[in-house]
Amino acid sequence: MAQHEYEAKFLAIDVDAVREQLRAAGAQRTFDKTMFTRLIFENDGVQGEQWLRLRDEGGKTTLTLKQVSDATHINGTTEIEIEVSDLVRTAELLGALGLRQVRYQQNYREEWQLGGVTYDFDTWPDLPTFLEIEAGSEEAVRKAVAELGLDYTEARFGSIDLIYRSEVGRDILAESTLLFT
Repeated sequence: MAQHEYEAKFLAIDVDAVREQLRAAGAQRTFDKTMFTRLIFENDGVQGEQWLRLRDEGGKTTLTLKQVSDATHINGTTEIEIEVSDLVRTAELLGALGLRQVRYQQNYREEWQLGGVTYDFDTWPDLPTFLEIEAGSEEAVRKAVAELGLDYTEARFGSIDLIYRSEVGRDILAESTLLFT
């Protein structure tokens, strides 16, 4: 069953200051800055605001069906995610089912946890590092945002392509690769 994603992104942050706030609050760093790679698959049934993401998370591989119904609201994205054991074989399986790999992307992520809330510092090519706060409910995200002194009205929702479009005028959905140079 699809689960709502409750996450909010904050673009204009002082990474070192937020990291220090998390440390002082007792947050635990789940993993250091790690390269993630993702393969995005589509077919006639999975396209547009819905896609399959096969992601290597630096030791763990996940396959996720993501669907964005409302990129302006915190609960506008749903996902169904499973862990898979082999990225290459899973990609072969998806291809054999008629899905096309349409994008290959890289980003770095550093993850922290505190009280059931996940704090991810995400770095993507040509964008400043930003903070993504994810929890089990909108209320928990709002509370975490307030505890960091961030302004919830500045939160961004939806997928990374919207941030590229608004911040650098770039349509990454038209790019087959998004890599660090």
